[in-house]
Amino acid sequence: MSSTELTIDMKDIQFTLKEWLKIGELSQFPQYQDFDEQTVDLLVREGFDFAVNVLAPTRAPSDKDGCRVIDNRVQVPEYFHEPYKKAYELGWASLADKPENGGQGAPFVLGTTINEGIAGANVSLCAVFFLNGGAMRLIDSFGSDALKKKWIPRMASGEFTGTMCLSEPQAGSDLGLDTTTAEPMGDGRFKIKGTKCWITNGDTNLGKNVVHTVLARIKGAPAGSAGLSLFLVPYYNLKDDGSIGPGNDVALASIEHKMGMNASPTCVLNFGENNNCFGYLLGDENKGLSCMFQLMNEARMGTAVLGVGIASAAYQNALSYAKERVQGVHISRMKESDAPRVQIIEHPDVKLSLMTMKSKVEAMRALNYGTAKLIDISFVGETPETRAEAHNLVEILTPMCKGWSTEVGLDVVRMGIQLMGGVGYTKDFPMEQLYRDLRVSTIYEGTTGIQALDLVGRKMTMRNGALFMGLMQKFQGMVEQNSQIKGLESSVTKWSQYCESLADAAMTMQSMHGERGLEGAVLYATPFLMYCAAVTAGYFFLDQGITAAKNLEALADKNPENSQVQFYQNKLKTIHFYMHVVMPTFEGYAKAISNKTYDALDVAL
Repeated sequence: MSSTELTIDMKDIQFTLKEWLKIGELSQFPQYQDFDEQTVDLLVREGFDFAVNVLAPTRAPSDKDGCRVIDNRVQVPEYFHEPYKKAYELGWASLADKPENGGQGAPFVLGTTINEGIAGANVSLCAVFFLNGGAMRLIDSFGSDALKKKWIPRMASGEFTGTMCLSEPQAGSDLGLDTTTAEPMGDGRFKIKGTKCWITNGDTNLGKNVVHTVLARIKGAPAGSAGLSLFLVPYYNLKDDGSIGPGNDVALASIEHKMGMNASPTCVLNFGENNNCFGYLLGDENKGLSCMFQLMNEARMGTAVLGVGIASAAYQNALSYAKERVQGVHISRMKESDAPRVQIIEHPDVKLSLMTMKSKVEAMRALNYGTAKLIDISFVGETPETRAEAHNLVEILTPMCKGWSTEVGLDVVRMGIQLMGGVGYTKDFPMEQLYRDLRVSTIYEGTTGIQALDLVGRKMTMRNGALFMGLMQKFQGMVEQNSQIKGLESSVTKWSQYCESLADAAMTMQSMHGERGLEGAVLYATPFLMYCAAVTAGYFFLDQGITAAKNLEALADKNPENSQVQFYQNKLKTIHFYMHVVMPTFEGYAKAISNKTYDALDVAL
């Protein structure tokens, strides 16, 4: 089996898009009128074909070669240039962008689908596309007409690449401590001076120019995050005719030597070492962080998809290996000296591992695709109320998608390595690289702990708890309306118990706030996120199950050999397994919260 192999679970993806989410219905809205079911189906097939045949073969060699610094500039692996060029020429890198910005204007959920394949194929290239598009959309949202005209077309084509520059060596995730300064020049320019770190694709030779979006503090601005403004800072200035001009005093200080994503340069950048770096304001002064949250939230959803895409690739690879690898005899014939050797998929422990991987991948896909569809509804829903409800749900779902999908995705890959035994630990198979590449996702764009603080400290307290209560009302409606769906009865009953314990956990954390203040309230924020997200994924997974059960019931041919019958039955079994085997492992988080222990705060470490 080749280390570059990528297998896509097209059956589950097609079911998710066409039968469950009914993505073709989005074509009723003018914004998505060109994306009927037939068009979407064609795009999905061609998009995954691009991921499998163009991107996936670059994964292992680009990881081996990594990035190099030559003459103080980053050289990415040579394997990247042709796929990068094709991704923009064919539209895969900008599928969901507005047509006026060079995109195809596809629904966000379709973009999420294609990105799952791209992530599984080569996560380092996937990161380039995410950040290029995200930086471009920041300029589109907050830039002047002149800035849009000057920069967006060349970013949309991939000629220029984009970044987000937030963190600084002394500040890390505490952006309020950022010290990069911006001095107004009186001509629309600001002189930028400071150092930024952890900049993905901060320097690269994929494009002709790098366009940085930089948080900096205008002199005299308030202290803390309230005083940050957002700037467009290019590596090269442009001449009046649009041609590449002189350098803009942006210098590469170093690139990080990392555990994974070796083909993606993570840079330390110095702005204004020679006092000659200039930037252009995006949005209003002192509103930079609120502007940057647009890209941060996009990046969090994008990072969540990395978890889905790489976990799916790992499951599919482990499944193929288990069907091919012959080792040992069937457990029922262990005492027979002449018993034939069998494929390892016949061993109960391997079956359990594969089912665990499968159920987690499908639950992650349901959570992320379901949220992506809500993002579309928040833009094009028929009424203000519909759009507002979808927006509120997306607000509370975003940290769960990012935090849970990356943590669970990493666990799926770990299980795949274990299932494959020694070969899973070697570079002859993709599993060890998948693990290394995905490992940063739980840190990238805010650690899991930061996502948990966002969920517990911000989203659950917004509008007096309306977001969380709205989510719980959705859960209650699921139980009340679907407890008698044939094939889902025990799954719904079991899930309703998890909903109750989730509500109890939320109440417990409220009481801990009363007993120990804010530190008590957030002490178990990460365990709460992990449990809340597992329950929420269960909601979307059950909703899939309702579609599968109804479609199974409607089939005239109930022959178990029928591939559609098998698919629907397997979907119901997978959901049942998730509720009865996987969910209890997450329920332990709720039980830990219920014990209300403050040892972690009180022990002298």
